[in-house]
This record gives sequence, C-alpha cells and structure tokens, in this order.
Amino acid sequence: MHDNIYIDKSLFQRISEGDEAAFGILFNTSLTTLEPFIRKMVKSPENAKEVIQATFLRVWLSRDKLADIDHPKAWLYKVAANECYTYLKKEATEYRLRGTVAATADETDTATRRLTLKELHTIIEEAVMLLSPQRRRIYQMSRNRGMKIPEIATELDLSPSSVKNALVFSLKAIREHLRRNGHAIPLVYLIFICK
Repeated sequence: MHDNIYIDKSLFQRISEGDEAAFGILFNTSLTTLEPFIRKMVKSPENAKEVIQATFLRVWLSRDKLADIDHPKAWLYKVAANECYTYLKKEATEYRLRGTVAATADETDTATRRLTLKELHTIIEEAVMLLSPQRRRIYQMSRNRGMKIPEIATELDLSPSSVKNALVFSLKAIREHLRRNGHAIPLVYLIFICK
C-alpha cells in the first residue's frame, strides 16, 4: 500500500516537533486505507467520520509521544481500533461489547479525548457565529447542506471565486478562533472536520 511509504518513524518524529505538513502527509496518505477499516467496524459513513476525527485528534494531542513509537502504522491502527470500540461502547444500549481490545483504552484518557472533540465542535460553532452573515451562510451551505462551490455560487448569485474566497477566509477565522481558545489545530484536520 502507498501509505507504507509515509508512515515511518521519521514522519512521526516530524509530527512530534509540531510539523503540520508531516501531519498532513500522515492524514492524507492514511485516510484511504484507514477509512474503510473504520467504516467496516462502525458500520456507517457518518459514524466513521466521527471516529476518524477522534483518531487523528488523538494523534495530534499525543504528538509529544510519537518519536518513541517503533511501529507507527501499527500504532495508528491500534488507536483507530480503540476509538472504534470506544464509539461502539458509547452507542451500545442493549449489550456490552466483549473483547480485550476495548479494555486496552485508558478510560480517563478516552473521556478527555471525547470532551476535547466536543469542545472543538462547540468552539467551531462559536467561530461560525462570529462570521459576517454572508460568509456564515456560505460556510453553512457548504458544511451543513454539503453544497459544492458552483452550487452555492448559483444559489447566491455570486462568482465561484467569491464563494471559494469566503470559505477560505472562514476556515482561517475558525482556526484563529480555535487558537485563541488554546487549540492549535492543523489546517488539514480542520478542513476535514469542517466538511
């Protein structure tokens, strides 16, 4: 698989030093194989997206430990599997999941990651509300309704470049709002969770 080329110790070393470009490489090259793996476990694209967010958030929040990991790809898949089990345990209402893998996740750490993910979404919503009405509308049409740039341009009678510029500005404003609230999030991750 192509992602084998990139998931190595040197990439993890760069991420451990806060290198966003290295995180972007990891994210983009891992997503194609990680997403089907996660989707198979949680059984739906919507659930898979939430687990992917949690997985890569954990990678970024654990970046100070990455330099010491000997088998990066195996570690990444273990993180993803643990996030899948955590998600399924949260969703299960009529039975308990069995298996030793679920027990390997540290419950306190898991609760912290869940809170952080929820907190991120709350801060993003705050940032969206601070946008100008036009930019907020464009962002929400893209994010909430899944509309493409040409569709938004047509509906609002704007040029596609104006719509694109508004979305770029909105993402930068959201990122800056997150930074002011103590969350320095890589842009590639922010683009994914803001889709």
